Amino acid sequence: MIPRFRSSSRTLLIVVAIVASARLALPQTPAQPEAAPAAVAPAASVAPAAPAAIAAPEKPDALLLYMQGRDLESAGKTAEAQAKYTQSVAVCNQELAQNPNRIESYVVKCWSLLRLGKYGDVISNGQTALKIQFDARISEVMGEAYFFLDQMDDSLKALQRYVSTVGEGGDRFSSAYFFMGEAYLRLKQYNHADMAYSMAVHVDPGLPRWWYRLGMACESLGDYKRAYSAYAKAVALRPSFQEALDALNRVKPKAGQ
Repeated sequence: MIPRFRSSSRTLLIVVAIVASARLALPQTPAQPEAAPAAVAPAASVAPAAPAAIAAPEKPDALLLYMQGRDLESAGKTAEAQAKYTQSVAVCNQELAQNPNRIESYVVKCWSLLRLGKYGDVISNGQTALKIQFDARISEVMGEAYFFLDQMDDSLKALQRYVSTVGEGGDRFSSAYFFMGEAYLRLKQYNHADMAYSMAVHVDPGLPRWWYRLGMACESLGDYKRAYSAYAKAVALRPSFQEALDALNRVKPKAGQ
């Protein structure tokens, strides 16, 4: 019995030693811990700040470029204006490469080509656009291009189609009538020129050159009183308008002034 007890005691001593060793390996927890400090989130748990959004580059606007060109042209900055018109055409070409049926791109492209003096290109692009669908703006700009190409009959047809489609509310209504007046004057159809110019100045009375051209049509008809009145209006709007001043003095005695 004693040996067995001793053997058990030895075994018990070994077990106690193992448990004591394990306890020494464990971290010691104080019996009465101090107040825990404020919790601090580990760095890994803090969400990284979202990077600032990078704005996508703005898509070039062909119409805006065209309008900027018009402003520059009005300010006498011809070279800068031509550069804007050229950029506008390039943007329109990109748009048409993506969508060959985009009428708006054809419209702005033709406007820009007209300001660049590329009248043949206006006609070819306009004809392509009109095969897709009729747009009165295309008809009008082609009418102006035909005029500068000295194709008066084609110019009148295109311009008349425009005014009959849009009515007096059209953006280029008065300009279309002015160009009709120009075409009729070149064709020496003075009655028609008189009517066309009269409509142009009725809608847009603030342009001295238009009054001057109306005066020329009236003078060609022998209507000197109306010619004098038109020339006088041109001078009133632009006192330094030498052509109108000369015309005014020329018809003054014939008008009984």
